[in-house]
Amino acid sequence: MAKISYIQTNFTAGELSPRMLGRVDVSRYQNGVKRLENAVIAVQGGVMRTWGTEFIAEVKDSDKQTRLIPYIFNREQAYIVEFGHKYCAIFKDGDLTAEIESPYTEAMLFNINYVQGADTMFLAHSDIPIHRLRRVSDSEWTLAEAPFIVKPYDEMGEYPDVELTLSTTLKGEATATLTNTTNFSWLAADLGRTLSCGTGIAEITAITNASVVKVNIITHFKENKLAAKTWHLEGTPLTTIKPTNGTEGQSPEKEIMIGDTVTLTLGLAGFRASDKGKYIKFNKGLYEITTINSATVAKSECKTAPTSKASAVSWGWSLMSSIWSDQFGYPCAVTLHNQRLFCGGTKERPQTIWMSRTAEYLNFQLSTEDDDAAAFTMSSDQINPIVHLTQTETPIVLTYGGEFSLSGSATKAAITPTNIDIKNNSSYGCNGVKPARVGNELFYLQRASKKLYAMGFNAAADTFVSQDVTTLSEHITQTGIVDMAYQQEPDSILWLVRKDGQLATLTINTDQEVIGWSRQLTAGVYESVATIPSVDGSIDEVWTIVKREINGQFVRYIERFKEGVYSHCSALFQFDEGTNTLTGLTHLEGCTVDVVADDVVMQQRTVKNGTITLERKAKQIIVGLPYTTEIELLPIEIQGGLGSLQGSPNRSGELVLRVLNTSGCKINDEVVTFRELGKGVLDEPPIKFTGDKAVYRQGWDRPIVIQQQQPMPFQLLAAISKITVNSNG
Repeated sequence: MAKISYIQTNFTAGELSPRMLGRVDVSRYQNGVKRLENAVIAVQGGVMRTWGTEFIAEVKDSDKQTRLIPYIFNREQAYIVEFGHKYCAIFKDGDLTAEIESPYTEAMLFNINYVQGADTMFLAHSDIPIHRLRRVSDSEWTLAEAPFIVKPYDEMGEYPDVELTLSTTLKGEATATLTNTTNFSWLAADLGRTLSCGTGIAEITAITNASVVKVNIITHFKENKLAAKTWHLEGTPLTTIKPTNGTEGQSPEKEIMIGDTVTLTLGLAGFRASDKGKYIKFNKGLYEITTINSATVAKSECKTAPTSKASAVSWGWSLMSSIWSDQFGYPCAVTLHNQRLFCGGTKERPQTIWMSRTAEYLNFQLSTEDDDAAAFTMSSDQINPIVHLTQTETPIVLTYGGEFSLSGSATKAAITPTNIDIKNNSSYGCNGVKPARVGNELFYLQRASKKLYAMGFNAAADTFVSQDVTTLSEHITQTGIVDMAYQQEPDSILWLVRKDGQLATLTINTDQEVIGWSRQLTAGVYESVATIPSVDGSIDEVWTIVKREINGQFVRYIERFKEGVYSHCSALFQFDEGTNTLTGLTHLEGCTVDVVADDVVMQQRTVKNGTITLERKAKQIIVGLPYTTEIELLPIEIQGGLGSLQGSPNRSGELVLRVLNTSGCKINDEVVTFRELGKGVLDEPPIKFTGDKAVYRQGWDRPIVIQQQQPMPFQLLAAISKITVNSNG
């Protein structure tokens, strides 16, 4: 029999996939574990018991799902916003400071995209106009539709809210009759315009009366009855238009300037009540219609000064509608880059991106000057609806079918209306979970929600490259991911909420080749996660929403992970004078709880009527739900003269754990004694142990499972196994 001493110096590969159990030849096998629960990997290589959570509050309505979104103005002013069904609740330093109304329903919450600049957060959803969340003070907030100066516009025509009946569906002459004229009627300037529905196209050849026109069907229609809002009157009324300066106190002959009130007069009836708020463009001027006086006269405000006050003929002017509307949808994605607001992905134009004027986030007036607003539509060999807009050194567009980057056509050139290069960097696609930026890389979920990709610029390839960081631990994300947040301090960790309610955690430090997964479990299910800097800026706080069953009822709690706490949903007490009776624990009613009093673990208690009683008085007390940290080591592999250890019976005669600031643990259910007796030890908190602890006689071919069940810290730096191998089998 051969005797071998083997040391595992780090755990930076984290929990490896069961598919990796045969890949002892892979270098990361030596740095991995078989199972890692309620622990996180330190960048330096060790494994730490995950901090417990502090109870903050119950959500407003526990019957409905909610989502957490961070709002960070500066290090001292960081807030967590709880988005629920039709409301927002704002928390600072663990306290509820404000609650306001919201347009978002429960079903919309996890499809909200957002970006923040200074004290303004823009929120986007495909069914709701872009809104702004703004902070006036800790207790005063506003959430309202963004007051755009000019929205993106185009010649959209009309989609009348009335049924239209054709006398025939076949090519040739026909009549088109409106069911009623309450909301829409034919006007003289409609002569010559095109109407369409699906593949059917017809041209209006004569106006009979307000409800009937004659048409020439160019492409046959599928049916003769066209439902309301399904058929389209295309283009602009075909008549002349004349501008007159109608600003109070000004001569009608005065040149038209920005902000002037302008009267627009048509040669034939062409204005409808629905045209209010639309834009008219001719002679390089832009006018927003403010009042419809009649079918031939409208008042407007000049948005861009024209080059001439001359009238425009038919086909020489355009009546344009906002592209963002209830009918055509709203942008589902937003980001900020180089002092511009980028918006993209409406239902009508899923591959189009709009960028605002420079330093004017609310102005999307399209033109060709370098600082003007612009619109771009991505072209590729497949439909790629935009899902996210974000940025690294350039704007990044993540779509259902691929990843794109935007840049100026020249190296380091700025993006302008006439200078843009759109590159399709890869074709993995993404899901609706908001991407997270970690250093120079962008982490996003692939569209099946089961793979996490890291996207970074590759100088050799001169393009952005995406790498799958779940390859060796694909089982961690197989249930799918629904939310994600990044914690930079004290360790670089991505927190991902799985569909089954577990938290997956990924420690990342590419410089040190640290990419290690672990899982976080609790008595309940995690539903949302967000991070904000702590008040002193020393760490990033991780906040979460947890659905728990308490005293037979399902509730949703807002909790945050807290340093020095090793129980979940914890209540923290501090008294000037000691006490042994604790009240205010109704959020844990009926639960068996861990208790730490003055840094000493007490017997578990059951909460009754929101109260527990301890066996002695204490000043600092933590009460919360228990959880267990478990680390199961992989079978040892050492290449030697006799070949691999795999398949050979082996016995661990001694297992040595090298630990840091640790209070107790178990190895294969055997308690490891950390506390040493001596003078002045009794009735004092146990001293945290740093050093080596050995456990003997682990048996033949027995898996090694290390546990910490007490509400105390545990940090494993290395595991040293002294094993005996039966080389004869």
